[in-house]
Amino acid sequence: MQRLLLLIVLVAAAAFAYLHWFAAPAPRYSLAAIERQPVPRAEFFALWREAAYDLCAPGRSGSERVGAAACRAHVERAHERCVARAGAGAPATIADQAESRRWARPYLDCVLPAPAACGGVPVRSDEDARRHCPP
Repeated sequence: MQRLLLLIVLVAAAAFAYLHWFAAPAPRYSLAAIERQPVPRAEFFALWREAAYDLCAPGRSGSERVGAAACRAHVERAHERCVARAGAGAPATIADQAESRRWARPYLDCVLPAPAACGGVPVRSDEDARRHCPP
């Protein structure tokens, strides 16, 4: 009986050691390698959240009006809402660059703070500026 318990403990320890130190690591997804390794939807939007954080760096488009820290905080607050809105019809895996841009554009438009506002309305395009900002 003791030998059986010892055998079970040794097998469990060996399995743990193998999985922890020797097994292949979980795949690291990349937007640049999306055509070689399709990215699951949740990972895809997490990668684009990281890209949005990069856009919040000083001097980049997302932080022009609000500052880098406030931009990052805005991205963090808006991420779940924007994934639900922009990625509602996204497939389970995104497999090419064109499809990536198709789903990323509305997500980034939603998650990044508006660069300007007129009359309390976010202005994201020239059309918005003509409509909401006085001449």
